[in-house]
Amino acid sequence: MRRALSEVLDKYAGLSSAGDSNWQEGENVSAVPSAALLFLGTHQPDYKRLWLDRHGTTLKTKLLGLQRPLARLGKLADQVISARVALEYLNEDQLAEQLADLRALSKFVCNVQSARTTASHVQAMAGINEAVRRVFGFRPHREQIIGAFAILEGSIAEMATGEGKTLTANLSAIAAAWQGMPVHVITANDYLAARDCELGQELYAYCGVTAASVTGETPPHARAAGYNHEIVYCTARDMLADHLRDSLILLGKAGRLKHALAGARNGGKGEASGIVMRGVQQVIVDEADSVLIDEAVTPLIISTPKPDELLAAAAVKAVELARALTEGKDYMINQDVRNVELTRAGRARLAKMVLDAGPFWQRRDRAEELVNTALYSMKMMVRDKHYIIQEGKVVLVDELTGRLARERTLSLGMQQVLEAALDLEISPPSEVSARLSFQRYFQRLTRIGGMTGTAKETKAELGKIYGLAIVPVPTHKPSQRRNLGYRVFGTNAEKLHAIVQDACELSAKGCAVLIGVKSVLTSHDLYEAFAKYAPDQPIEILNAINDAQESAIVARAGQSGAITVATNMAGRGTDIKIEAAVRDTGGLHVIIAETNDFSRIDRQLIGRCARQGDPGAFMRYVALDEDVVMRFLPSILRRCWINSFRTRIGRQMLARLMLYIAQKRAEHLAYKQRKVSLDNEIETEKSMI
Repeated sequence: MRRALSEVLDKYAGLSSAGDSNWQEGENVSAVPSAALLFLGTHQPDYKRLWLDRHGTTLKTKLLGLQRPLARLGKLADQVISARVALEYLNEDQLAEQLADLRALSKFVCNVQSARTTASHVQAMAGINEAVRRVFGFRPHREQIIGAFAILEGSIAEMATGEGKTLTANLSAIAAAWQGMPVHVITANDYLAARDCELGQELYAYCGVTAASVTGETPPHARAAGYNHEIVYCTARDMLADHLRDSLILLGKAGRLKHALAGARNGGKGEASGIVMRGVQQVIVDEADSVLIDEAVTPLIISTPKPDELLAAAAVKAVELARALTEGKDYMINQDVRNVELTRAGRARLAKMVLDAGPFWQRRDRAEELVNTALYSMKMMVRDKHYIIQEGKVVLVDELTGRLARERTLSLGMQQVLEAALDLEISPPSEVSARLSFQRYFQRLTRIGGMTGTAKETKAELGKIYGLAIVPVPTHKPSQRRNLGYRVFGTNAEKLHAIVQDACELSAKGCAVLIGVKSVLTSHDLYEAFAKYAPDQPIEILNAINDAQESAIVARAGQSGAITVATNMAGRGTDIKIEAAVRDTGGLHVIIAETNDFSRIDRQLIGRCARQGDPGAFMRYVALDEDVVMRFLPSILRRCWINSFRTRIGRQMLARLMLYIAQKRAEHLAYKQRKVSLDNEIETEKSMI
């Protein structure tokens, strides 16, 4: 769409471009569109969609909301529990024969068009349950069976952290594989894909199915063999990237279906033209809200480097020009939507500044876009929050997970301008060969289910975008988690001081303390606070910089007296096991030191404590000047909160209300961004037909 807009500008301004640079051809894609380009976007063709296209998914979501599947799934789980008793008395040979019969029966009665659970599925699940007992020495809980059936029926099972989602995925994956379907288990990162696959290998082998993990470390020549297994563990990024690569191989070939089938039969070898995937049928998404919501808006792009000297020089010049402008006079910053926009005075000043800069800078819209991009990278991209520097390179940080996103780069121009602003070597831009968003890809899948501990906040969006219902699965044991409320402070410095004092007191009592923060930068600030106020107190820091030590740090986090400061890395796929002494002192104590933009991210952190009936507690520490408040709370409410803070009346109640408003506003803005992105992609696809 940006290229089309740039061509419109050229047409009506009477400008022409020449040369080999993408920038001269008008393909400059920046993250911060100007007001002119946003305005022109309203003049794109308005496609009239049919009523069912526009409202069908919403109607389906409303109907799904009227269903109450938990009682029915609970009865199925009870039938499984009754049926598995008879299998306990079989010897190994008899059970192996029984499992083979159940697998054959599952494949025989499988109906791809209907995900409704039948009696044969109940018998198959009972056989898988007995296999779990023989391999691991315990039986799956009733709640895990409910979750497995929910996944197989195309729903999202909302299971609290610590309720055994990994085993739930094993149960549903084996049941689907027995039906003859290629099964893909999507995890949040490569580490979890490799770990969960390894944990399930013995069970899979016992049930007669094969499994492998395909990660970013899997070499190209081995990827086809990995996808040829019945159960494949991978990330959404790897799955979509291989899908796009296969599409590029098939592009322009006569008889695409024939080539695709040949690739499936040959595992991507020999005459199969390098196709690696054998087809996608049953998809099980672990941490479904992260994969389908948080990461879904980012398109995956297959590209090849295309050196561009003009771009490198333009990036350096754009930074020079941006540094000469004055905030508030030449440009305005909108923290709510993370946007930087040149003012009328700024555009006029920029036009004078580039008069002698050469022909490249005489195209007004291009000059403004480049300088806008430079301002965004310098003012909105914060080191150790949005990115870090490793070995002289910019490495992006995923704000929601706290992990490094080494495979990601900023859009064309933004990456080079940021490197120029940091005085780093400027990397060559890339030429896009194929791109597709995760939203559009997962929308195309016919059988998809998943699980997460935080689904209720995204219930409406999961229904509207993917047609997925939510099944809230109860906990196996009553929760003993204690909510200790809020502590509110006037400034962030006061808050950090109090956190250090309270954490040290808890540690002295023998508690294990987990302090959750949003960014690498805040983890550094907290580390410095400990060094200042409690220099003798040992602490562990877990963030994107030392992610290689994640498993070791998490293993020590449940020890008596341990204090661990962690970004959101500690919120996904980790299990902090507490010592007996910690259990006697009240369990793991979670401190939310920095409120996240989305409430469900806070819930993920809270879920680290009081798992499976263990004791635990959490407390929120809030400052009037912290990031989510400054960015998303309306200014009038912020002023009211500050004024009421001095009275010391109702501090906790007001903090809860203000954070609720700020987070709801952040979630609404993020949803609008994802919706606009999806709508634009759909319209672009239609224009190419």
